[in-house]
Parts: sequence; C-alpha cells; structure tokens
Amino acid sequence: MEMKRYLALVLALVMVVGLLVACSSPEATPTAEPPSDAATAEPPAPETEATPTRSPITDETTGETPNQLWAKIQSEGKMLVATSADYPPFEYYDGNYQLDGFDIALIKAIGEELGVLVDIQDVAFDGLDDALLVGQAEVAIAALSITPEREAVADFSNVYYIGEDAILAAEGTDIGEIRTEADLAPYTLGVQSRSVYEDWAREQLIETGLMPEENLFIYATGEQAVTDLVAGRVQLVMLDLAPAEVAEQFFDVEIVGQGLHRQRFAIAMPQGEDTLRREINKALTKLQNEGFLTDLAQQYLDLSNLGPIEEVTPVPPGEGGVPVGCADAMAFVGDLNLDDNNMSAPPQMSPGQAFRKGWRVKNIGTCTWNNGYRLAYVSGNVAAAQMGGTSASIVGQVAPGQTYDFWVDLVAPSFPGVDQGFWEMRTDQDVPFGQRVWVGIQVSPPPTPVPIPTQTPSPSISFTVDRTTIKEGECVTFSWNVQNIQAVWFYPDGQDYSRYPTTGQNSSVQCPRTTTTYNLRVQRTDGSIEIRQITIVVEPSNAAPKITSFAVAPPSVPAGQCVQISWRVEGGVDRVVISRDSLVLWDGAPLAGTTNDCPSSPGFAIYVVEASGPGGTARLQQNVSVTE
Repeated sequence: MEMKRYLALVLALVMVVGLLVACSSPEATPTAEPPSDAATAEPPAPETEATPTRSPITDETTGETPNQLWAKIQSEGKMLVATSADYPPFEYYDGNYQLDGFDIALIKAIGEELGVLVDIQDVAFDGLDDALLVGQAEVAIAALSITPEREAVADFSNVYYIGEDAILAAEGTDIGEIRTEADLAPYTLGVQSRSVYEDWAREQLIETGLMPEENLFIYATGEQAVTDLVAGRVQLVMLDLAPAEVAEQFFDVEIVGQGLHRQRFAIAMPQGEDTLRREINKALTKLQNEGFLTDLAQQYLDLSNLGPIEEVTPVPPGEGGVPVGCADAMAFVGDLNLDDNNMSAPPQMSPGQAFRKGWRVKNIGTCTWNNGYRLAYVSGNVAAAQMGGTSASIVGQVAPGQTYDFWVDLVAPSFPGVDQGFWEMRTDQDVPFGQRVWVGIQVSPPPTPVPIPTQTPSPSISFTVDRTTIKEGECVTFSWNVQNIQAVWFYPDGQDYSRYPTTGQNSSVQCPRTTTTYNLRVQRTDGSIEIRQITIVVEPSNAAPKITSFAVAPPSVPAGQCVQISWRVEGGVDRVVISRDSLVLWDGAPLAGTTNDCPSSPGFAIYVVEASGPGGTARLQQNVSVTE
C-alpha cells in the first residue's frame, strides 16, 4: 500500500491553518437517545440523490458494462471521483472545510475540459480500488502509484506526476547524505505499516542482510513515525518527497536523501473503460500544453516544471493479476444524533462529559460484514479528539445493501475548544475502506474543581485487587495497607519471596498470562508471619492483538544503567504503549521496534508492553532487577 495517510505533517497543517474536515450529512436528522445495544443492522435505506461535494453516497452498484461509463458520465453531466483527503499537498481540506490540493485542482480542471461536474468523495485510501469496483466512484485520484496489484483491478491514465521517496532526519543530527540502501543500514528507520516503503525496506534492507530487523520501526500510521522522528525515538523516516518537503516547513526535520524508490502517479478507473481513459488523457495533454500543470506544480508543489506526461499502456485483464474475493465499500448515510451541521454548530459539551455518538452507514460493497469488521478512530484536529473512544465492532452480519447503526461511547476532553475526531471502517483483516465519518463537539470552560476528600488508612491488613477474573492480556491492580510491621513482600506464588520486598502501603499492576496466585507476606513487629493470597483467573482471548515477542535485556543492571526493550505486535492494533512501573515511556509506539530505558531506583523495574485493538488488549511484562 501507499505510504499515505496520517503523517504528522497533516496534523501540523491542521494546527497551523485550521484544516478542519466537515463530514456531517445535511440530510441527517438528530434522533432520540440510542437504544441500549451499541449497534444494530437495519433494512436497506431508501435511495436518495447524491449531491456534489461531500454528500452521503446511497446509490447501488452501477452495474455498467465495460466501456459504457463515459456515455453514462456524459448523460448525467457528472463524474463521481474518489480521493483520500489526508495527503497534502496533493489532497486535503482547507480552512473553509473545502477540498483542496494539487490532485483536487487537477481533477476539477479535467472535469471542465470534459464538460461535466465532478462530485468528489473522501474515501479511505485502502478502499479506493473497491470503490471503483462497486461503482461508488468512476475515477480515483489520490497520489496513486501504478502497481501490479492495482492494475489487477483498474486501468490508469497517463502519468501526470513522477514521485520520489524522501528520507527525513531530525535537524542537527550528524547523519550524512543517504545515497544508497547501504547508507540506511546503521540507522533506525520508520515506515508506515503496509506501505510501499515497508515492502521496499524489507526486500532491500532486511532480506538482503544490510539492516538488522530491529532497526526497522513499523508504525500503524505515518503520523506516529514523523512524531517519533521529532521526539528522537527513530533516526530516519521514509515517505513521499512532496509531503516530506511540507514537513520541513513545520518541523525541525530535513531531507537527507531521496530517489531510492520512485513512483508514478496516475488517475485510476475501472478496467476496460477505454473511451473514458482516452478522454481523460486528452484533457491531461491539453492542460499540459496550456501550461496549467506547470502552474499547479508551482502553486502546490513549489516545482517549476513537472516534466512531460508519461504514456501508460493498460494491462490486459488477467495479466496484472486476478483480484481475489469480494469488494468492501461503505457509504455514510447520516448522523443519528449530535449533528454538528458540517462543523458550523458543534454540540456543546462540558469538560469530561460522557456521551454517545451514532452514525448510520450502508454496505454498498459485495462482502458481507461480520463481527470482525469495525469502525475505528483514525485521527483528529487535536490529540484529544479520540475522546476516549474505542473501536465499535459489527454485531452479527451486515449483507450488501443493508444499513447499520454504529454507536461509540465518548468522553469530552478536559480543555475547552472545538474537537473533531475522524473514524473509518476496517475489515476483519484490519484494512481501511469506505467513506470517513466524524464527531465534532465544542467543549465549554471547566467548572471550579471540587477537592477530593482525604481517605483514612485501615488499621489492619488490607489486601485487595480490582477484579479476580480477566481476559488474557488484561491487567489487575493490587493494593495493600498494613500497620505495625517489620517487613512486607508481594510476589507471585512459586517465586522466592525475598526478591520482592515492598512497603506497608503500596499498589502493583500485574498482567498475568495464565491463572496466577499472588501472595502478600507480612512480618509483624513481634516476628510473626501472616500470608494473604488472591488468585487471578485468566481466560484466554483469541481476538486481541498478539504480542509475538517482548524482551528486556539484560535482566539485571545497576541503578542508572540502561536496558534495551524490544517488541513485535501483530493483528488488529490501534495503539501500542511501552511503560515502566506505570510510567509511560512510549505512547503510540510502533508495532515493531526497540528503545532504551535507564531505571534509577534499586529494586524491581516492571516493564510492560500493551497493545490494544478491536478484539481487546494484550499485555506482557518483564521484570528487571535493579541493584545498588
């Protein structure tokens, strides 16, 4: 997949120029409070006529026969266009909530040359191919590279832009110019999961032995990769050249290499639509001859010349590969409550107020959605825009043509201001698809805080835990309070208690992988011993992310000496957190990576990796002995 989506530079543009995206339907009407169940499948909704610019799509699959699409577009005077508006300077939203960028201006100009309107819809990048297959879109433009996988399901216009990769480093580092693959080998490299750059790095660096696998940091989103580059957690990040140049304007980063993996951007359309392809190519050539493409390059890419258009010969059906399985596509139908009127009047919320947000969506693909499909948070205009929300999974099945109501439980951020969080569909293989939806609210100033009353300690032995039955990967918190003691130890059954000294009043977070009994051993002032026990029952979980490796080495260090932490997580993952003794070391860590930490206090340092996703949360812990 393309190195697309959710780069930190997108967040920077949101913060600097207010690129707030609007996604509520003008037809949506607030409803009464949702029922107790979080989501329900509905019968197919009545069809409605789509309107230009960001309207809900409710049309069924077009069913057009090959090479008839151009006639349909001419007859209707409108061309359905899919983009993925999170990749400046090619496609993004401006401060007036309107689509903008090089690709947006180009496809509008092509529409004018063809004499038709363009109806542009914002679709998850990984779902663009399927949007073409099911007729949700008639063309797609989103800095799309021509790849064999895409040629299996789509034809392409002539190439209008030759793109190069770029290697970003933090300013002030002593990293020299990156000219070859071997130059990357000594450094840690961040790439986005399932991007063309992950594939390239594995093939050219890992499999060839040039780079050890632990140097390749795989991020769930490109945003996390660039953020960690700025924070110094990774030394290099590989992405497309144009957005890398934008990142240089907003962050203390610099391009130290480019051109190791070139790409060709073109407009995609359904296979066999030769007439439509020829008409688009004629428009491209005319726009180039008139100097329009050069003007766009100067305006959006700060380039004086794009170079000549590169001709593309369509791959005959079957030679580019055969698409496998059904097609996933989703259309936004309307808000079920809390309509923000396209962010012009977001609902008012108090700081910390709990609420529910609902959307109605429609399965316009050919796949049946099962309980592995989900609506997941993507990004927001501020860091708190997730509002504590977790993925909402399908309950039961949703057949093609059916609608479905999603509800998510959210909590308003603590700070006043406008918050807008974006959500998108994911398949049971964690592949994004379909139109994006959002929740937008206005948080009011907080009320005067009320002091928390002081708690009185218990005079006897108190040994408790927040729960005794958990799913695999979950954690529990033990607490104890003991008076009149010489010594106290807290330890798992079967271990040498003397290695686990603690204090009379303390707590501990434990993440047992299997059913485990924990002991609190108390030695009183008269020398007597009393042991209290609590057993934690661990139920296996098959749906949670899998932590395939987690190591902290060496297992024992003097205070102040560093250990190396390494991990790898697989499956449906929304977030990875690395912590030590409840201190978060890395929130939003990559799916695979390494980092160092230097515990300073003697005793036991408890390191935890936590991976959360739609199927639950997985945690593993490793203890390190820290000596004087």
